[in-house]
Amino acid sequence: MILKVNSKKLLMILPFVVLMFSLLGINNVSAHAYITNSNPSENEILESAPERVYIEFNEKIQTGFKILNVLNSSGERVDKKNVVINPDTEKSMEVDLKSDLPNDIYTVEWRVVSADGHSVSGMIPFSIGELPDGADFPTQQDSGNLVSFISTMINKGFLYIGFSVFMGLLLFYTFWYRNNKLSAKLVKRTKRISIIAVLLLAISIISALVIQTQSYAGVSLLASLKPSNLMETLTSTKEGIIWIVQMILLAILFLGQRFIWAKEAYLDRKHWIIPGLSFIGIMLSKAFLGHPSSSPYETVAIVLDFFHLIAASIWLGGMIVIILFLREGIFAKEGEGHDLYWGTMEKYSLWALFTVAVLAISGAVNASLLIPDFQSLVSTAYGKVLLIKIGLLVLMLIFGAYHLVSRLLLRKKDFYKKSIKVEITLGILILIVTTAFTQIQTPTLPIDLPFYEEAELGYNENISLSITPKKTGVQNQYEVFVFDNNRKPIDPVEQITISLKQGDKEMAFPLTKEKEGHYFAENLQLNQPGKWDVEIHVLTDKLESLDYSYSIDIR
Repeated sequence: MILKVNSKKLLMILPFVVLMFSLLGINNVSAHAYITNSNPSENEILESAPERVYIEFNEKIQTGFKILNVLNSSGERVDKKNVVINPDTEKSMEVDLKSDLPNDIYTVEWRVVSADGHSVSGMIPFSIGELPDGADFPTQQDSGNLVSFISTMINKGFLYIGFSVFMGLLLFYTFWYRNNKLSAKLVKRTKRISIIAVLLLAISIISALVIQTQSYAGVSLLASLKPSNLMETLTSTKEGIIWIVQMILLAILFLGQRFIWAKEAYLDRKHWIIPGLSFIGIMLSKAFLGHPSSSPYETVAIVLDFFHLIAASIWLGGMIVIILFLREGIFAKEGEGHDLYWGTMEKYSLWALFTVAVLAISGAVNASLLIPDFQSLVSTAYGKVLLIKIGLLVLMLIFGAYHLVSRLLLRKKDFYKKSIKVEITLGILILIVTTAFTQIQTPTLPIDLPFYEEAELGYNENISLSITPKKTGVQNQYEVFVFDNNRKPIDPVEQITISLKQGDKEMAFPLTKEKEGHYFAENLQLNQPGKWDVEIHVLTDKLESLDYSYSIDIR
């Protein structure tokens, strides 16, 4: 056995992978959606009881497993249990509160399933009336679930290995292997490897329902098997609907493959059509899950993810299957085994070169959709894992290129054996890193809040500037308030002018007095993204000229 993989060496890889992810600071990996606005806000002190609680997220949320409970300090629910997700935006939900709530500390407990299929939860404390002496708001608890993270990674690992091996098997017999007969040894290997591939796909797809339900409901593995929980996943989440589609396709694939096993009809291309199409259907359905579905460019991201998955499976699966099936021909100087291996590898190499191009293009474009800036590439866990994946892909490409052009170097058998094992190991590492991508929070830009600053105008005189919403392409409102130390409006001002400067471009405009201490203007002059210098020119009633400078970033 030329390429017998040492299981002990493979097991040595796992601690490295765990350590790598630990150093990257991957925690709370399921937090793929986050709150952009809430009413009440966290730790807000209200003078009177609100009528409802409202939460808005950065991306769409699903209808299944939504929780929005409002509890008083005794743990009793004070909401009307009528949680509603906004049907227009699908990004917010609200619940009505009981009337005449007394002064107390309240906690909003929420849980949703985000658009990319990850369960997100948290709490928002607030109070009606001032906090009692010695009382504090409850603090957020880390909701990261390591068991769920590991089980999901194992599940995705099985899926990606199954994808790769079955793709290699499919293309091996439909395009690469051109011989009119099969040896008994090759028939035996084919059946064994194809059974393993189908089994990996079946285990991954079937178990995904339980793993997803456990994550969505926030319950134990045993509780996730409760029929009501499973039904909610199937009927109220996108993942549940896609799971049903995948199960149908898996059944078709199995039946088609079973016919091929029974007839040993591996060389007959037409018998691969039904299992092949159902297999591609499973891969396409997978592209509708995860990060692409939460992208602002959802359709583009899904298409790119599908082609990326196809290309990766062809590259890695083709290499694995050819080596496992025809390994005796690697070092044979002549004969049928030699001709079969190198003839098949020659056909595969053309596909491999094409898939490398697809991987590079789809990966680069998808990364640009998910990573907002260069800083996110080097400072976030997602960006760091992407850099690791790129490094591993480059190494694997180097070894792959060597193996495709190295027939003249086959006299160095020992080195060749080791280099092939290294390439396979790199492929396994890439699969492991890829499974982590589905669990890691994609980078996000900071929430773009309106601008607000205050400055001292003179003795017992203060000035504030607000720019709302501080965005391009819309009317921005500029408001200046002049007030004393008790925040009461005063008016020691004759005129206020604001100037905006970006590069060589500069513009200025006056503010209109609305009432005592309040000046206002509205325009479209913040018309380009980037850094802007803002200056307030104040002419006081004593004819003194005062300037205040700020810098703002516009996206």
